[in-house]
Amino acid sequence: MRNRVHKRWLVPVVAAALAGAMAAGTPTASAGGTAPTAGHGPTQAPTAPSLVQGPGSDCFWYYGGIGADPLFNIAYPDAGAVYWAAYYRRPAGSKLTLEGTYPHARYFSFISYDRLGQPVDGIADYQIAPNEGSANPFAPGARRNTPATKRGYTVSFDHTANYDAATGKPAFTIRDPRNDEPQRNALRTIPTASLGQTPLGVETGSDGVRYETDLVLMRVYVPDRGKDLTGGVGLPRPTLTLADGKKLTGQAACDATDSESKDHARLDKGATRLPEPSSLTLSEATYSALRYPDRIPDSADMLPNTPGVQVQVFPPTGPKTPASYASPPPGVLFQTKRAVDPAFPATYSPGAGHGTSRTTRWTAQYDRSYLLQTWTGDDTVGANPTPGRTGGGFFPNIHNNYVRTVLSGKLGQVAVIKGKLPTAVSTRDHDPVMGSAQVRYASFCVNESVYTTRVMDCAYDEEVPVDKNGDYTIVVSLDQDRPQNARTACGVAYLARTARGDGYQDHDFAWFQIRNMLPDTGFHQAVQNTKVPGDEATAMGSHLPNVTYMSTDRFEAKGCTRR
Repeated sequence: MRNRVHKRWLVPVVAAALAGAMAAGTPTASAGGTAPTAGHGPTQAPTAPSLVQGPGSDCFWYYGGIGADPLFNIAYPDAGAVYWAAYYRRPAGSKLTLEGTYPHARYFSFISYDRLGQPVDGIADYQIAPNEGSANPFAPGARRNTPATKRGYTVSFDHTANYDAATGKPAFTIRDPRNDEPQRNALRTIPTASLGQTPLGVETGSDGVRYETDLVLMRVYVPDRGKDLTGGVGLPRPTLTLADGKKLTGQAACDATDSESKDHARLDKGATRLPEPSSLTLSEATYSALRYPDRIPDSADMLPNTPGVQVQVFPPTGPKTPASYASPPPGVLFQTKRAVDPAFPATYSPGAGHGTSRTTRWTAQYDRSYLLQTWTGDDTVGANPTPGRTGGGFFPNIHNNYVRTVLSGKLGQVAVIKGKLPTAVSTRDHDPVMGSAQVRYASFCVNESVYTTRVMDCAYDEEVPVDKNGDYTIVVSLDQDRPQNARTACGVAYLARTARGDGYQDHDFAWFQIRNMLPDTGFHQAVQNTKVPGDEATAMGSHLPNVTYMSTDRFEAKGCTRR
């Protein structure tokens, strides 16, 4: 049986929270999509907690907890992480601060976002200066067992744009920051149009006053063993200082910021204040065109003056009718009608895997359009072979970067992934000192597709055994096909892909994703060192793994080798 540390602490805590929520009548919601049937279309997904008022939430951190099942499983969560969001409106002239206690965990952060889930600014734990008389346990070499009374911090929200007019760039790094960012206790929250960020908008309350809005997420990764989702310290508490100097805390601060969307719901037919949903998942029709280009009808052609049959797949909004465009507009990505291999979009070249070649195609994280080129290819209408490292994706953690490959059960019962594991800081067993390593955190996950954005299973660095050279072996399969020697005692980490597959109709799909967090400036093989598509193997060397497919029996024939 799998024995994930994160699931040992996650399941009991969340189960208790869910039981309480159900007893109180809290509504549930579909967890980002649908389950596959026998190739005839989607059916209802397993239910999951509501996005609001989930485990650990409060009146200010109203959205969450978000993470792997049984939490609200959406937006490719890492199974080692939980996060909460505050989406609120700001009284003119007010100032908001957070009073918190550094959690007992591997990592935590605050990141602000625009309406489409693109990052505006972010500060990691080690950057946050402690209150007077306290110490930051995330500083390299710091004592991690500092008592709660001496691990306090204060973070303020800065409502000036995260923009340096002299350089035309963000005032602080919001793309691939390392472990050497400057110390600061202020988080900027205002999107900047010149940086391609989408304003959160202005609301008019029932009092007739116009308010600007802010959207901030707090993340906690790998609480120490025995600690709850917040790392044993609860969520930071807001203090709202109004323009006249009056200070509000607790429920009064939540009411003044409408962080529970009570007034917003009264004015908008009961709607909860949420980001633009089209920036996360795709409609069934759009994803079907992506995954099954051979099924696109000729009548759906949106570019009659362009060879072939073309259907728009990005942006997810816009014209969707035949002959919508006289010519390809800039910034729009199309899928081309064509025949594809049954394992599409997975690729496999068993004879590769030497030097700078790999047996499967790996792609680093760039923008959202490039993500969809996994399905369209890089030579379709609207594809960009040189995408920029924008805030792509949906609510990305700016302290991570990712590299992915597509796996398919059609290519073999078992996928075996071999590579070199970067060294990472150890924390789960209450390690007394915050160490230094090549990365703060590394993880390996199997996910569903862009249709649902769910995570299936993950293992993080401390759960992945390595040999004397620091090399790992990870096995991915359906639970029913798991080799008996795919276990830690045999030097193998195991990830279960599910029969949900892509969350639509491809039961065999699994997206394999590697995360690197806050790499050391001296670690030159981090995912963050990739610069342009196609340089992944050159940049990452042996840290970019190879994939081999085989049967369960063949892997079991390798025996059990203790490492």
